[in-house]
Amino acid sequence: MAASFGEQLRLAREARGISLREISEQTRISMRYLEAIEANDFKRLPGGIFNRSFIRSYAKYIGFDEKEAVEAYAREMREQGEAPEEQPSISHRPQVYTDGGSTRSPLVTLLLTILILSILSLGVYAALHWWQRRQAAPTVPNATPTAEAPRTGAPSQSGTTPAASTAGVATTSSPTQTNITGFNVQIKAVGELVWMRVYKDDEKKSEFAGNLQADETKEFTPERSIRVQCAKDKPGSLQITINGRQAKVPFNMKGSLAEMAVNREDYEQFLQ
Repeated sequence: MAASFGEQLRLAREARGISLREISEQTRISMRYLEAIEANDFKRLPGGIFNRSFIRSYAKYIGFDEKEAVEAYAREMREQGEAPEEQPSISHRPQVYTDGGSTRSPLVTLLLTILILSILSLGVYAALHWWQRRQAAPTVPNATPTAEAPRTGAPSQSGTTPAASTAGVATTSSPTQTNITGFNVQIKAVGELVWMRVYKDDEKKSEFAGNLQADETKEFTPERSIRVQCAKDKPGSLQITINGRQAKVPFNMKGSLAEMAVNREDYEQFLQ
């Protein structure tokens, strides 16, 4: 028996090791709505354009095709004998005005309904756009390498002689010192879309979780260590660069995921 729409989403989510709690925190969609989607219980959803918006956000986060998800949702609604989302609100409003004895024409009511739906659509679009920009935010801190200057200067002050520190500044410039003591990690998806999740410095909450588009690069600047997870068949599509030099870090299989970890103290053994 073929899996239902909700079961397909659940299986795709579990295959990537993602919990409903994580999706709820990242997309701001209530847990009860996510559970209703996986259970094909669409009557528990708020209705209207919000249903399609929730399904798109859910599918995007777990790497499921958004267009296919919305089409499958529409098929499920038809099979369950449900009317299109827009019909209940439009057919209900004229009844309210009629009961109230209003002289407002049905055309005005229809125009007001369309206006309200347009405003709601813009609000949902703005919220999704903000969330997407927030997901891309980890690349911003790397645009300020000067913040690392005090760190690179500290070893020279505690070194053997002040002269050695002065000579290093005069002949090699600060970028060379940053590469020696800093910890800048770049991850690139080579030739195809790759879902991945990144943790920094043993933190429990991921720094990044989502899709890395083909040939897209994300940068991270952990203090001590970094841990990267992806689908078990995708490690070969990720290119790791540490402090400007390409590295080959081995991935270990953990269930349906592949995971690699590298720290600031011993990353040089993986440089090529």
